[in-house]
Amino acid sequence: MNNNLIKAIQIGELTKVLETLLESPLVHIDRIKFLSKVYDLSEDDIRKGKITISLREREEIAKRRIRKNVRESTSISFLSGLPGGFALVGTIPADIIQNMGYSIRLIQELAYIYDYEDIIDQDGELKVDGLILFLGTMFSAQGAASLLRVASANAAVYTSKKIMTTALTKGMWYPMLKNVSKVVASKTLTKKGLAGAASKVIPVIGGIASGGLTAITMEIAAKKLNNELIKGFRSNYKEENFNKDIEIIEAEFEEIPSESVEPIS
Repeated sequence: MNNNLIKAIQIGELTKVLETLLESPLVHIDRIKFLSKVYDLSEDDIRKGKITISLREREEIAKRRIRKNVRESTSISFLSGLPGGFALVGTIPADIIQNMGYSIRLIQELAYIYDYEDIIDQDGELKVDGLILFLGTMFSAQGAASLLRVASANAAVYTSKKIMTTALTKGMWYPMLKNVSKVVASKTLTKKGLAGAASKVIPVIGGIASGGLTAITMEIAAKKLNNELIKGFRSNYKEENFNKDIEIIEAEFEEIPSESVEPIS
């Protein structure tokens, strides 16, 4: 696993990095158990959808989970749990793996808090494309937040009007996802990318200890994702918001080079 992960990071293959990390149980969050704990409800109630948690309560829970994950990302717990453990540290910057590992965990937690279940497939496995979309939103990739909201179950009430002829046709989804993936890879799989995010808060980062860079980067990205998920929460997301997101997606698609656009089959 280590060799695959190292090689994928070195050449910037985000999809391969995610696929390799998903082989570890450390990155997986059990939705039922997690929501039962943070909502203080029985697992049976969660399974049956008996959840009456207000948006304000969800926001407070999300803030606590962000603080917890940022705090833990400064530790070595994730690295030490991977097969091979510290062997990775001497080969590639530990911050890169820490950031990605805890980002995957936090994405799931925030997704479940705000009722976004689209990152899980029918077999209960995490979907790589969904994770890329969440990561793209975290790291401000153009169009990622809009595509995330339009693809969510919260937008289902509006999708019959335009969705099949615009945003989520195969010809638009994959080229945009490819562009988002490139942005995320540049900001997460290189030390320079992590430093760029951290420098927005602390101009001089040379003295930041290992783990500190991850925490700074992750806090910025997590707050960005949290804000976008709040915008897309069902009580906030109106038809006018949906239409605006569609316009943003279409505008981004028009800027994608034609050779990267797949024909619609």
